[in-house]
Amino acid sequence: MPNGDVEFRGFTPYLFCRDAAAMLRWYSDAFGFEEKSRWLDDRGHVHNAEMRVGNTELWLDGSGAERSRTDGSQPAQYIGVWVDDVDAMHERVLAAGVDAEPPEDKPYGVRTFGVTDPEGHHWFFMHPIPVAAAPGASVDA
Repeated sequence: MPNGDVEFRGFTPYLFCRDAAAMLRWYSDAFGFEEKSRWLDDRGHVHNAEMRVGNTELWLDGSGAERSRTDGSQPAQYIGVWVDDVDAMHERVLAAGVDAEPPEDKPYGVRTFGVTDPEGHHWFFMHPIPVAAAPGASVDA
């Protein structure tokens, strides 16, 4: 293993949201995540939440407004998600009423499409495809 004795088993995005309750619904409808748990603050707002689809978890923090930059903007996010069928995921997103450009094959070996969620996080769903190396370059399998 390239990392010694440690085997990575995936990543869990932890996203800061201004309205975590709304994002729970959106991620469920658009991407198929199911809510595992939620914790409310003393005002009854979602403070933290956990979602799951397959073996992938997504964690939300409802204190996004407090965690934003001083100008009120959120940090840029890029969340890449490997899926077994990019076109089926694209159809699911469209069926949920989310606008998304069609998937495309990239020269660096992925078929992908992107979606920006209502909080401004950029999601890209990807599936590996064969790629030919440019002259003088190598491609890992």
